[in-house]
Amino acid sequence: MKKIILISIVIIVIIIAFFIKTNYKIFNLGNNMSNKSADEIEKYILDINSYELTSNITIQTNKNTNIYVIKEKCIKDNNIFKQEILEPENVKGISFMYDGTNLKVENSKLNLNKIYENYPYIGENTITLMSFINDYMESNETNISQNENEVILETKLKNGNKYIAYKKLYISKDTVTPIKLEIQDITQKTSIYILYNEIKINNLQKEDILAFKLKEVSKDI
Repeated sequence: MKKIILISIVIIVIIIAFFIKTNYKIFNLGNNMSNKSADEIEKYILDINSYELTSNITIQTNKNTNIYVIKEKCIKDNNIFKQEILEPENVKGISFMYDGTNLKVENSKLNLNKIYENYPYIGENTITLMSFINDYMESNETNISQNENEVILETKLKNGNKYIAYKKLYISKDTVTPIKLEIQDITQKTSIYILYNEIKINNLQKEDILAFKLKEVSKDI
């Protein structure tokens, strides 16, 4: 009888141990991203090769405030890029697509477009996420900080001006994805505020942006 009880206890202990070990592995796998350090999160963001996102962009000037909803796709290799305005209605359908050499500006509502051949690198588009990454990597003045929920990457632009001098990217510790980007003037007053609503990282191919080869057309915007 004692032998049977002992065997039963051993079996129960083994089952409990297996259950704990299995669930611990599942827990760790599920929280692998959220357990990254601030330095690991910084490296992950700087190593982004492609992304697709939708954002709300608020541009504040001395006279007024303008709000846009933008859809953006980017592949770091070959500098492939597309940006489309979804709102407001009066500029909806205007898009910019760069294939690494040529820039296409299109207005789908008016069925107008224009090709600019051998266009200089479009990375100067300062409101893009890739622009932040490039500015951060090129700058000699950067800083990493964090709070309970976010890691914050800050940079002073190497070739900034009085209107666009600083950038600050907030990244979720939980999902390790950008939450918002603040662009500040020389006094560090936020002039452009970008809130990321949807973002997918490193899942784009060249064909996802360049659905067709850019061709010269006769209609101009």
